[in-house]
Amino acid sequence: MSDYFPEEVIQKILLRLPIKSIIKATAVCKSWMSLIKSSTFIQSHLRTTIDSNDAHLLLFSASSLKDSDSYPRFLLHWDSPESGEYSEPSLPVTFLENQSVSLLTVVGTCNGLVCLEADHFDTVPSLLIWNPCIRKIVMLPSPPDCFTFSKYNDKYTTHGFGYDSYSNDYKVLRVVSLLGCHSNLSRLATAVQVYSLARGSWKSLSVSDVPIDFEGGSSPSFVNGILHTLEARLSVVEEHRKFGGDRFIASFNLATEVFGEIMIPEPLQKKICSIKRYGDSLALIKYDYDPTYRRGVLNRGCDIWVLKEYAVAESWTFLYNIVMVEANIYGFKRCGEVVLRGQSRMLSLDPISKQVKDFRTEDYIYFMDSFVESLVLLDHANAHFLPRRNKVLIRSCCWVSSTIAIQKKLIWILSNFEVYFL
Repeated sequence: MSDYFPEEVIQKILLRLPIKSIIKATAVCKSWMSLIKSSTFIQSHLRTTIDSNDAHLLLFSASSLKDSDSYPRFLLHWDSPESGEYSEPSLPVTFLENQSVSLLTVVGTCNGLVCLEADHFDTVPSLLIWNPCIRKIVMLPSPPDCFTFSKYNDKYTTHGFGYDSYSNDYKVLRVVSLLGCHSNLSRLATAVQVYSLARGSWKSLSVSDVPIDFEGGSSPSFVNGILHTLEARLSVVEEHRKFGGDRFIASFNLATEVFGEIMIPEPLQKKICSIKRYGDSLALIKYDYDPTYRRGVLNRGCDIWVLKEYAVAESWTFLYNIVMVEANIYGFKRCGEVVLRGQSRMLSLDPISKQVKDFRTEDYIYFMDSFVESLVLLDHANAHFLPRRNKVLIRSCCWVSSTIAIQKKLIWILSNFEVYFL
């Protein structure tokens, strides 16, 4: 077909097709397969999807309240005021069937990839990077051991995931801290490692490159190529113990692999807060707790602050207050609505009109973030394809007839090229 139509024309047509159709189109001919699996096409498709106003989704990780022993579900909803359900990706459990997995949690998501942590009953947790749309998965190798000396066995490990646009690489940040073993603010209390998908290996940061106050205690938020965690200034009050002081945001640039800081408003530095991504910047959520509540500390609502100009501490701005018992903020939609759990329900709140919409789900949500479908990992040499679970394999004749149908459809589109792009 490329003998009659320029490759750039074919590429423009393919970029407008749904991902499932693009994957099937790889079977039309070798030249199409080579084109679609090229890094140039994959990046062009990602940019086209991100720039589109009607292709943005929300990814939820949820567990059934009725079946606590089951794996979590992953749900995709439209990132719009209506929040209609888009699809439910198949879990990568077929790849983990021979492993004793006790828990599957989301580390983070970026450009259509989801980083997952699989906890095992008797071994170190394993990490994997998964593209649910093309059902490709990369298992990460085990990281180098940290703090192998027997004196300290109480370790706390957190992970972050994001994209380094400078080198077109996806990276995982691993932070290992020793609980209660920070005597004299020793730098040896925290170890930091970085995994590069492009290199396929881990590297350990020098001890001197890790800030004394950094422990990686909160789940990192990825914004502008940088991972962010909420930390606390630390000072020794008693021997072998470390206590928190004023809070601040620690940043880790995935391109330079260098730490930085963002100050938070002074009135919030000693409050109970969390951070979330807010568009291309950060939101700081200050929860309002009632210490007089007899059965525990009751959350009566929260204040939302936004960093109007990224990395400029003076641009922190109070937006609004949410008054709702036991409010738990998951994140924000592109339209500005807040996704939260309150009054034992999953809700979407318009902070301007105060209108509240129910997600109508009985599942308990653990994670939410923006998501776009992509072809990332399609060209990765070590990515494994995940067959659908409990599905009968498609006969080759059915596959051929499907690709022939795609080819005929594309021939018609190409023959009407001028009309198609009007």
